[in-house]
Formats: sequence, C-alpha cells, structure tokens
Amino acid sequence: MQWIEDQFEESKVDFFSKELNISKVLSKFLISSGIKIKSEAISFLSPKLANLTDPFDINGLFDAVKRIHKAIEKNENILLVGDYDVDGITSTVIIKKLLKDFGLKAKYVIPKRKDEGYGLTLEVLSRGLENNKIQLVIALDCGTNSQKEAKFLQDRNIDLIVVDHHQAKERISENIIQVNPHLKENKDKPWKFLCTAGLAFKLVHGLVKYSREQGFQKAFQIDPKDFLSLSCLGTIADLVPLNHENRIIAFHGLRYLAKNKESGLNALFKEAKLNLSKIESEDVSFKIAPRLNACGRLDSPEVAVSLLMEKNDETCSSLAKEIETFNNERKGIETIITQQALLQAEQQFSKLPAVVAFEESEKWNPGVVGIVAGKLANLLNKPCVVLAKSGPDFKGSGRGVPGINLVKCLEKCKHLLVQWGGHPAAVGLTVKGDLIRDFRKKFTEEISKNLENLLQEPSIKISTNIEKQDLNFRLIQDLNRMAPFGQGNPEPILTIKKIKLIHAPKKVGSGEHFQFTVNNGTDNISGIAWNMADRMPPVSDNLDLAFKLKINSWNGRERIQMILEDWKLSD
Repeated sequence: MQWIEDQFEESKVDFFSKELNISKVLSKFLISSGIKIKSEAISFLSPKLANLTDPFDINGLFDAVKRIHKAIEKNENILLVGDYDVDGITSTVIIKKLLKDFGLKAKYVIPKRKDEGYGLTLEVLSRGLENNKIQLVIALDCGTNSQKEAKFLQDRNIDLIVVDHHQAKERISENIIQVNPHLKENKDKPWKFLCTAGLAFKLVHGLVKYSREQGFQKAFQIDPKDFLSLSCLGTIADLVPLNHENRIIAFHGLRYLAKNKESGLNALFKEAKLNLSKIESEDVSFKIAPRLNACGRLDSPEVAVSLLMEKNDETCSSLAKEIETFNNERKGIETIITQQALLQAEQQFSKLPAVVAFEESEKWNPGVVGIVAGKLANLLNKPCVVLAKSGPDFKGSGRGVPGINLVKCLEKCKHLLVQWGGHPAAVGLTVKGDLIRDFRKKFTEEISKNLENLLQEPSIKISTNIEKQDLNFRLIQDLNRMAPFGQGNPEPILTIKKIKLIHAPKKVGSGEHFQFTVNNGTDNISGIAWNMADRMPPVSDNLDLAFKLKINSWNGRERIQMILEDWKLSD
C-alpha cells in the first residue's frame, strides 16, 4: 500500500489558523480537502441553509414549478415515476408529500427491477397509467434518456417533467421539461452535483416560493426544511460529492434526522439499532441506505415508499420489520454472489485490467450484483462489472475506479447492449444474452485503452501526521468540524510515526480482526484493525500507523478509538 502524504506550506497553515481561530491540525484538514481561500473555509466549517442559491438558477426548474403549480390550481392527476434506489425512493416521497401538502393526492409507481427494468420504461408507464386519467408525469431519478417513452406520453397529451442527474446519451427532446444540472455546462455551480433528492428539495423550495408569490395560502403552511431529512438520505446514499450545496443539505439533514419525528424513519432506526441522539453519515451509508435499497433489490420498492409515507406507528413497525427481512435476505444472496464472482475474478481476470463476472444461476439476483461490483472494484482496484441472467439477457451493474469513465467505455460497447446508463463511476447495463462474451472482450479492451498508468499500486491519502500526544478529544472535535464525510469529502486519515504497541495485538471476532493499544503519553488508546488479522504488526518494533479516529461509546462512556487503515515498520 502506497502512502500519499499531503505537504503543507506552513504560511498557509498559520494563515488559516490565525484568521479562523482554529488549530493548526484543523487548518491542515481544510487545506488537504482542497480549500484555498478564507471565505471557502468559512462556508465549509459553517454550512448555512441561507447559503443555498436561488432554486430558479437551476436549468428548467422554473418551468417545472410553473407546470406543477398549474396542476395544483386545476386539481390535475399526477403520476410520479421514481427509481428503485434510495435516491429515487426519497425523491418520490419528497414530491408526493409536497403535493399532498398542496392538496393533491398524486399516484406513484416504482419499477419492478426484474420485469420492468430501470427507470421510465413503457412497461412501468403502462402500469402507472392503467385505470388512471393522468395529465402530468414527473420522472424522478430517471427519464433523461427515455426518448421513446417521452414520445409515448406526448402522443397521449400527457406532459412530462424529468428531475434527474444522470448524463444524457443523445439529444434531449425539447418537449420535455428537464431539471438536470448535467444537460448544460454549469461549471462551478454549487448545485452542479446535486442528486435527485437534492434537486427534489430545490423543487420544494421553488414551488413554495413561487406559490407564496402568487398568494397561494397553503404555501405559507409548508416549511421546506421539513424535507431536509429525506433529501439528506438520498444525497449521502447516492455517493454524490459532499461539498457545496450537497454539504449544506447533508449537514443540516443529519441534524433533522437526529430529532426526527417521522414514524416511518423512527421504526427504521429502531430496526437498525441506531443511536438516535446523533445520526452520522456512516449510519446512513451502512445502516439506513442498505435497508431501503434492499426493497428495490428484491423487487418490493413500494414497501420503502409506504414506510416513509406512513404515520401510524404500528403499521410503520410492521413495515420496518418487513424491510429488515428483505435486508437479511439480501445479505445472504450478496455473500454467495461475492464468493463466486471473486473466484471468477481470480481465475479469469487476474492479468486483465477489468473484471466482467457473470453467471446464469438463479442465485445471482440482478438487484444485488451492484453491491458485489462495488466490493470487487474496491478490493481489486480495477473496474468491475457483475451480471446476472435476466430472461434472455444479462443484467447488472459496473463500478469503477478514479480516472476511468465507465459511461464512455460503455458507449463504445453499445452495439452489444440492450440498455445502459449511469455515472462515470457507477453504471447499470443489460447485455444481449448471446453476446455476453463479446461484451467481456470489448469492455476489457476499452478499459485498457483508458488506463495508461492509472491502475497503480493501491494507495491511501494521508491528511496529516500527528504526534502521539495529539491523540485526544480536541482532535476529535477538529475532525467533527469536517463532517459529514462521504464522496468528495473523505474522512481524514492520520499517521503517527515511530510508535510502539503497548502489548501484542489480539485477534477478535472470528479471528479476522485484531485489537491493539498505544499510549499517548498519559493514557492508553485502543484501536481496531478490520480484516487485517493475517498481517499483525510486531510489538517490539517502531511502527508507522495510518488510521482514522472515532469515538467509541459503551455503557455510557466515551473513549477515543483508532481505526487502523495500514501499518508499516518505521524507517
């Protein structure tokens, strides 16, 4: 593992420290995160809702607001079509709740992943429009590339609004109202990388603002901040960069989640055994999001929507338990697929720049392979596509590594695909069944062309080196000011050099992890190393430790805990 250590100009560190009245360590964290000027540092350390830009700055949002306002005035029938992941589910719930507050009972439909595929398809539209006279369809987290479906609606005199953040693969129809920051350059705009839940929050803000200006009384009873919790869930779960407006939404949304009064979320938190006094981004990423995603992965996304809409505590408890069952089932399927996909990767792709694992077994669920692709990409440090048999074709997901644009690579393979789309680092795709081996060959060739020297030895970025006496609660406070952590704002990794362990490390769990202890000069500080028991450090030598720092709460006591990322013998 290569350690890439940031270098700092002492004059810049001193400047931030004095001007902002912060520690030099926190100054280094800011510089390490890419912050260069004082005003940017102030905005980062104190994310304010007042700093959110006018929602009408976003392309298409004003047109979308006017069309929805017209629907409210005329009491039109609206159909919401959302994606089956957390971003799509939370976006659907946000807009459904908003319209309900305005007096409209909108219908909604979420695609059945197995039978209807991803997004705004003719199949899901047919189900949503059945027995319903709809005047307006709002597509959420899908629809950007649904030209055929847009024409289908246009022929039936049904208007379409698309609120999405996926990249366009072809020219967009002018008959659609598109709210998508990626359809125009929008360089350096603070809302450029909002996910759909973030765009839905901006749509809430815009509709409330416009309706108040029109003297619409119900608008004065709606507080956009009430939608922050759901927007935060989608933002963190969808792995968009947590800076600029995403940071503001995540920062305040986590605080609203901690004091949440929604019955559905409370029931979900209870099943996830969360500490309700403080919800962190990790809780969303590893406890809340997987449970909501499990519904869509196992073809029951409406259960997640029902939970987030429901107000009856007893019903919410029952729905949350059903979601827990889905999540446990998802874990079992994921374990099987991961083991088999990893075996394919080792046997067939060890010398290739990418992995394309596929299987015809019914045990390979197309809804779960995305998680496996992500695990393999992280473990193997190369792009990975994992596909499962779905009818005559293979359906699945791909996850990338920094520097590789999977969307552009799939563009070169499109003659082998039924459908595809997504983001540079995460894609969904369906491969023609009889062309699966041709796709495997073509995809790995395209990755090779884009590689150059990108795939090097795995590395970790070190934010700063500290002395052992810095291992204290003041450092924890500095770290907390950088939160919430996630994509675009990773949790700082620290190093301590030339330190010895107090005693020999001890294997824990089922023997795959180990615990260790160091001394900061006055107190012993414990640490944990996950899945590193096959490489335990010696007790007698000086060590360099790379780690993250956490608070471990147990039996009412709070202790500092190191989470080891890597270690090596000191020079």
